[in-house]
Amino acid sequence: MRESKHSVLEDIHTKVPLSNRVRAAAVSSPILIPPANVYLRDGRSATIYAFVRSEDETEIEVCNSSTERRIIPAQHVDNVVRVLANLLNREIEGGQTYPQENSLTFDEFKNYWFAAFTAVMVLDSPSGSPETFTFEDADDRVLGTFYTKPNYPGICGGICNGGFLVSEKTRGQGVGKILGKQYVEWAPKLGYTGSIFNLVFETNIASQRIWDSLGFEKIGRVKKVAWIKGHEDNGPVDAIIYGMTFKTD
Repeated sequence: MRESKHSVLEDIHTKVPLSNRVRAAAVSSPILIPPANVYLRDGRSATIYAFVRSEDETEIEVCNSSTERRIIPAQHVDNVVRVLANLLNREIEGGQTYPQENSLTFDEFKNYWFAAFTAVMVLDSPSGSPETFTFEDADDRVLGTFYTKPNYPGICGGICNGGFLVSEKTRGQGVGKILGKQYVEWAPKLGYTGSIFNLVFETNIASQRIWDSLGFEKIGRVKKVAWIKGHEDNGPVDAIIYGMTFKTD
């Protein structure tokens, strides 16, 4: 799934802090969301891990379970960041899904994508034996990712936004929809009441199909907002604004 969904209130250099209401509504403090086990269309199993910033925001931690978080060695974090940064930069260079024109540096991407809450989907061991992924062999096993952060600041911070990336080598395996489902499941656990995707380009049919199938509504349209590579002869294209109010128990 190739996504273009960024709040006009944020950029790669500006962090929108979690609102007090979102912090208070989260299921646990610190956040503890256990890994999710999922399956690709070809039957292979994968795991989606929740990454969060440490309480002092100096380290990136991964949730091992509903009761434990651990700090990941810096070099292993950087392995994951490098793989994902390359994914995003290829999307930016493709000019069809993300609004940025210029590639991000390693540090820019890390600060942007891992600012608050990040999910990373990795292929399970071929042996099928239970293990804790160390993130050392990220090149071969990272399948996709999404981040979740406030779409608006302050008292409107209960509405979140997300960005999604899927590895080219696993497209066609349903990874985009799997990540979308996990976003809808995990975002309320982080204290959010709803989600808005600001810029889903009308040429991005694959993303539209996913959000339509997951129950998002088309709540608006931004006219002639983007010059998309391969569609320049038709002028700037529209973007669809998608929204969802999360269900509460």
